Amino acid sequence: MLNNASVTFANIAYTTQVKTAAAHKAVNIQKHVVANVQLFSNIKQATQVFANAVQRSASAIASNNAQNVANFKQQSNYFVHTSCYSIVQHKSNNNLYLYCIYNNTQSVQYTINNVVATKQQVAQYLTASAAKQLLQTDNTVTNKTHNIQHNVQVRTIALANLQSITANKQTVVF
Repeated sequence: MLNNASVTFANIAYTTQVKTAAAHKAVNIQKHVVANVQLFSNIKQATQVFANAVQRSASAIASNNAQNVANFKQQSNYFVHTSCYSIVQHKSNNNLYLYCIYNNTQSVQYTINNVVATKQQVAQYLTASAAKQLLQTDNTVTNKTHNIQHNVQVRTIALANLQSITANKQTVVF
């Protein structure tokens, strides 16, 4: 599907369980997402895909210090890349995830106990900090270690949560 290409643009659909506050743990909240992403198949381990993307994005934000942007280094993660760069494995439990960089989100739909819900309705069941994060509209990421801002959104999605991937005119349904 990725045709051994360095970068492939793909549409993915997946569903995740939303973690609620302890008082609402019996409530079933799900997030259904369709997104356009970048997937990577044959990139060598030494290539810093994320770091390069952050530096490109951060360079476009005028308030960032150019030296801080140049000094940005990716920190260690809870996963390691497999022979297919976009499939990563959790270091301690060996679970597999799809590693992707978001281009844009095409749709997000929440359900509460299988009934369509708004973000505001979902927020009522979350911790205060999770509700604040859910309701924020700014997608700018602040890296405190390097004192820079960027717009790179990386996701690691459990393979079990994937519903479909469409790339190179092929669709795989899970």
